[in-house]
Amino acid sequence: MEKLELIRQNLTPINDALPTLLPQARLRSLSAMNTLGTPRIKYPKLYADNFNATLRAEIADEPIDGWQLTKSTSCLHLRNIGSGLRLRFLKKFKFEGSVPPAGPNLRRREAWVQPAMLDQELSGKKPLSDSEIVLVWTEANGIFHCSAYQPTGTGRFPKGAPCIALMVLQMGEGFNGMAFNGDDEGNELLVPRSNTIVQEEREETIR
Repeated sequence: MEKLELIRQNLTPINDALPTLLPQARLRSLSAMNTLGTPRIKYPKLYADNFNATLRAEIADEPIDGWQLTKSTSCLHLRNIGSGLRLRFLKKFKFEGSVPPAGPNLRRREAWVQPAMLDQELSGKKPLSDSEIVLVWTEANGIFHCSAYQPTGTGRFPKGAPCIALMVLQMGEGFNGMAFNGDDEGNELLVPRSNTIVQEEREETIR
């Protein structure tokens, strides 16, 4: 099996689960912030952290087929049981680029400079155990976009990390027409972002 096909198969359950999990996590996060009196617009980082934590709780309640949450509750990382592929959810970097710079965290710095995934040969029982994908999410007015990247360098604030733009998740639409770019982020993804939205209510305040 080719590496791209294996990655495609691994991400299919993620693709299928997110249209349900993302809106649920959004509503729960907004409800909690409304209770605390911390509006999302004024506290964007709190919202992103709250959203990731809530999404983690959603996945714990409704596990994604073939994937396991890692033990740390301070982040949202998953590992594919069969292939060993690792995945981390991060909010899109708000400055230049999509993937945030690695910062001082040693584990993230190591992950951000992994060998180019698409150049590696498949081998062993867990052929993607040395590979890690960053699934970047962004949301505005209830519309979500999710794209998968592989960082290729640590980056430096205010610029994001250099990365390979792998794919856009066509959430809820299946992967039959999915195309992989395998190029750097400076080039557009082969699948248009407009195909990847999840529409939710626009009301930001939960009563």
